[in-house]
Amino acid sequence: MVGWVYHSTPRSAGKQELHIMGKFLLPVGIVLKALIDTSDREIFTSLTCCYSDKYGRGKGVVSTQLIGERAQIILDEVRDLSLLTHMQCLMHIGKYFRSVMEGFEHNDYETVAKAVLKDYVFVHLENNHDKFNLLIFMLQKLYAIVDQTASPDNPDALQFQEALLPGHLITVFLKDRLQDWLRKSKRLIIEEATKNKNFDLSNALEVRKFLTKHTTHVGRAIESMIKIGKVNSQSGLDLPQSDGMTIHAERLNFHRYISHFRSVHRGSAFAKMRTTSVRKLLPESWGFLCPVHTPDGEPCGLLNHMTSTCRISSFYNSEGVVKDFEKIKKSLSAELVRVGMNPVFPKIERSGPPEVLHVHLDGCILGTMSAARIEEAVNFLRKLKFLAHSGIPEDLEVGYVPLSLGGAYPGLYLFTNPARFVRPVKNLFSVPGGEQSIELIGPFEQAFMEIRCPDGGDGGRKEKFPATHEEIHPTAILSVVANLTPWSDHNQSPRNMYQCQMAKQTMGFCGQALKFRTDVKAFHLQTPQTPIVRTATYSKYCMDEFPSGTNAIVAVLAYTGYDMEDAMILNKSAVDRGMFRGHIYQTECIDLSKKNRENVPEIFAKSVLSRDTNTAIDSDGLPRLGQTVHPNEQYYSVYNRLTGAIRPVKLKGSEPAYIDYVAVNGTSSKGDFQKANIRLRRVRNPIIGDKFSSRHGQKGVCSQLWPDIDMPFSANTGMRPDLIINPHAFPSRMTIAMLLESMAAKAGSLHGKFIDATPFSSSVKKEGKDSHKPDSIVNELGPMLASYGFNYHGTEVLYSGFFGTEMECAIFIGPVYYQRLRHMVSDKFQVRTTGRIDQVTKQPIGGRKHGGGIRFGEMERDALLAHGSSYLLHDRLHSCSDYHIADVCSFCGSLLTATAIKSDTQKKAKREMLGVSTVRPAKNLVCHACKTSKGMETVAMPYVFRYLAAELAAMNIKLELRLSNKS
Repeated sequence: MVGWVYHSTPRSAGKQELHIMGKFLLPVGIVLKALIDTSDREIFTSLTCCYSDKYGRGKGVVSTQLIGERAQIILDEVRDLSLLTHMQCLMHIGKYFRSVMEGFEHNDYETVAKAVLKDYVFVHLENNHDKFNLLIFMLQKLYAIVDQTASPDNPDALQFQEALLPGHLITVFLKDRLQDWLRKSKRLIIEEATKNKNFDLSNALEVRKFLTKHTTHVGRAIESMIKIGKVNSQSGLDLPQSDGMTIHAERLNFHRYISHFRSVHRGSAFAKMRTTSVRKLLPESWGFLCPVHTPDGEPCGLLNHMTSTCRISSFYNSEGVVKDFEKIKKSLSAELVRVGMNPVFPKIERSGPPEVLHVHLDGCILGTMSAARIEEAVNFLRKLKFLAHSGIPEDLEVGYVPLSLGGAYPGLYLFTNPARFVRPVKNLFSVPGGEQSIELIGPFEQAFMEIRCPDGGDGGRKEKFPATHEEIHPTAILSVVANLTPWSDHNQSPRNMYQCQMAKQTMGFCGQALKFRTDVKAFHLQTPQTPIVRTATYSKYCMDEFPSGTNAIVAVLAYTGYDMEDAMILNKSAVDRGMFRGHIYQTECIDLSKKNRENVPEIFAKSVLSRDTNTAIDSDGLPRLGQTVHPNEQYYSVYNRLTGAIRPVKLKGSEPAYIDYVAVNGTSSKGDFQKANIRLRRVRNPIIGDKFSSRHGQKGVCSQLWPDIDMPFSANTGMRPDLIINPHAFPSRMTIAMLLESMAAKAGSLHGKFIDATPFSSSVKKEGKDSHKPDSIVNELGPMLASYGFNYHGTEVLYSGFFGTEMECAIFIGPVYYQRLRHMVSDKFQVRTTGRIDQVTKQPIGGRKHGGGIRFGEMERDALLAHGSSYLLHDRLHSCSDYHIADVCSFCGSLLTATAIKSDTQKKAKREMLGVSTVRPAKNLVCHACKTSKGMETVAMPYVFRYLAAELAAMNIKLELRLSNKS
C-alpha cells in the first residue's frame, strides 16, 4: 500500500515521489492527474494556497518560494513525459504496472491503472477526490517540514501508533490465504482446461470435484498461526515481522495471566536493531503505557503493558452495539458545518495555514475551518461526546494541533477508528449536568491538552493556559501489576521494575478449579495468606481469590554470616509448620489414537495374568489415585489388540511423584478408553538454594534452614523471626517502602485491620475527614505502634539464640509479605558422571533433561586460576570432557596425516593375558606426508583441538605441532 511521499535531495532537483507496493517510486504529479481529471493550474493552486507574500516567517507560514518551485517541478516532470490528460496518466501507470499486477495480465492499461489506484493508494479512502485532497495535504506538510516551518512526526511516539489486535491480524491473514487459494485454484483450472479438452467449466459439480483434490487447508494455516505465531504469507501483510505473533497465556499465577492480556509488544523486528530510540520512554506514553512494567533484559522498552485505566477502542460502543462509521461521519460533518467548517468540494480553490486549517476524520479531509473559530469547535465536540443522543462516539479523539513555529503541522484531527489507545480523565468544563464528567482521550490529543494533577496543582502552568482536564488518580499511570506494589513511590524505580517481573514468577493460586484443571505445568502454594499491607488495586481486582505469598516475620540483621550477598536464613521450624510449602502439578496427556502410526488399535488395560497388587496400575490400566510412583516404576499400561501384548509405561525423571488426578477424555466407538490425562504431583518444600522475594524487588536465595532454638528472639514478645535478611540490602537499593511495610504490617496486625498502601496517596486532594491526616506515613504508623507498647519506629530489642545475651543495637523486625518464586533447586540441579556425548566435538551434551553436563565457561576457568587450583582445569576441561589420544608426526608436526597400514589382529582376551593395554589396540602408523613411521608419537589432547585442526585445514590453513618430552 502507500507508504510515504518522498522529497529528494537538491542534487536531483527536488523531485517528489510516491512510494507504493513497498518497492516502486512513482512521480507524484502522475498520481495526482491520474486520480481525477484536473488541470495544471488547479494542482498548482492547491499546492501553493498556504503561501502568501503578505506573511513573514511566523507560526504555520511557509515564507519562502519553496512551494512554488517544488510545485513547478512536479508539473514539469509530467509535462516532460508528454502526459497532459487524465487518460494519458492512467495509460502510463497501467503500462508499467501490468506486469506486476497478478490477475491483470490480459486487461487494458486503464483497468490496470484504476486497480493500482484503488488497491495500493490510500486504501482507507474509497473516493478518488478524497485521495487527491489527502495527497495535496501530504505535499503541503512535506513542504513545511523541508522549510523547517513544521517538525516531522516521530514514528516511535505512541501519539502516532495504534495496536494490532488479534481479530484484525486473523482477518487480514485469512483474507491473504483465501486470495492465495483463489490464485492457485485459477491456475489449476486453466492448466486442467488446457490439458483435458473434456473438462467442462460450466459444470459446477465437475469443477468442485476437481478443486477438492487440490484443496488448500486454509483453516489449518490459521490454526498454525495461532499455535506457533508464524505468518506464512508471500505479501508479508505489510508487517515488519513474520513470527512472534502469538504468546501462550501461562497460568503460573494470576499476575502473569492478566499481564498477557494487557501487554503491548513493539515487534521482534525492533529487538535486532542497534538503535535505542525505539526503547525510550517518551512523554506521549503518559497514562497509556506503564513506565515500570517492562522487562529488564532484551525486550526492555519493546514489551510494554497498558496502564490500569487504558483500554483499546473497538468496533463496539459502550452499550455493545456495533458502530456505524458512515453514520458517525455524517453526524460529525453536520455538527462541524454548524460551527463554521467549510466542506471540501472538488475543483474549488483551497486555502491553508495560517488563516485556515484542515479538518481530518480518520485520514479523510472533511473540510477547512478558520483558525480563529477552531477552538470553539473543539469545545463543542467535547460537549457532544457526553450526550448519548448526539450520535458522536464517546471515544472520539479530538486532536487540535495549534499554530506554532517549528512544531507539529497544524490542523484538527478527529479519530473514531478502532485499535486506538484511550484512557479516562476528568473534564473540568461545565456540562449539561453541572458536574465534572469523565472523558475518554487518546495519545494524539493528549499532547496538546492542558491536564492538571489530581491534587489540584497547576504544575507551574501559566495563567493564559488554564487546565481543561484533571487526572483521576496518580496511580492511573501504572499497570495492574505495578499498582499492587505497596508504596512504590518510596522505592527506587528499578526495584519496582524487578517486582513487576518477579510477581509474575511467584508460586500461588493459578485458578480456583485447580482440582479439575489439566494444565501442562502448574505451581501451587500450600499455605498462602492475604497481605496486611495492600493497595486499592488489590481489592479492586479481588487478588485474595488468587493469593501469591505469605506474611513472614522478617528481621533485618547480620546473623551467622549465612545472609551475605542477598542470601537469607529461614526458620526451620516455620518451614516444618508449612511456610512456603508448595507443589508442582504436571499433566501428561496420552492419546493412543495419535501415537499409533501403524493403525493398530491400542487401549488402556491391565494384564489379567498380573497378580502384583503393589503396583500403581489399577484394573483399567490407568494409575491409582494417591499412589506414590518412583522413577522407572510402571504407572499405566497399554494393550495391543492385534498382538495381545501388554506394554507398561514407566515414570521418567529422577524423583518420585504422586498420582493426583486421572481423567478419561471420552471413549472410542467401541467403548474403549484411548485418551486420558494423568496429573502428577511433586512436592516442593523450601530447601537451600530456592529463591524468594519481597514485593519491593528484594530477591534472594535461602542459604540455610536454621533451627528455631538458635534463632534470635524478641525481648517484648519472645517471638522468633521466620526470615533473616542482611541490612546491606537496603542502602544501595533504597527500598524504603519495605521498611514502611514492616512498620505498617505490625501496626495493622496489632489493631486488626488492613493498611492502605496505595502509592502517591499524598498527591490526592484531602477533603472531609481525611484532610487532617499526618503529613508522613511514619507519623501515622508510629502512634499506632506506641499505643501497644512497641517502638515508634518499628525496632525491637533481640536476644541472641546462641548466647542468650541482648544484642547491642535495636533490630528492625516486623511482618513483610514474601513471595516464593518458581526458580527452585529441585528443578534445576544436575550432576553427571558418564553419559551421552556430542558426535561432533565428543564433549558431553547440554541440557538437564537429556542427562547433560554442567557448563564450564571462562568465568569458571578464571575462578579456578584465582584459587590456585590450575591443575583442576586439566581434570574438568580435558580428562572429564573430551579426552582423546591422537597420533602426531614429530617431523612435520601434522595432526591429520597419520594413516594406519596394518591393524593388530590379536584378540582382546589375548592382549589382557599378555598385559597389553586394551584401551587402544596397537597400530602400525605412517605419516602420509613424510612417508615414514619413525616420527609417529602418541599425544593426549582435547578432541575439540583435533576438530579445530580439521576446520582450519578445510580453509587451507595448516596447524603444525612441535613435540617435546620436556615436562
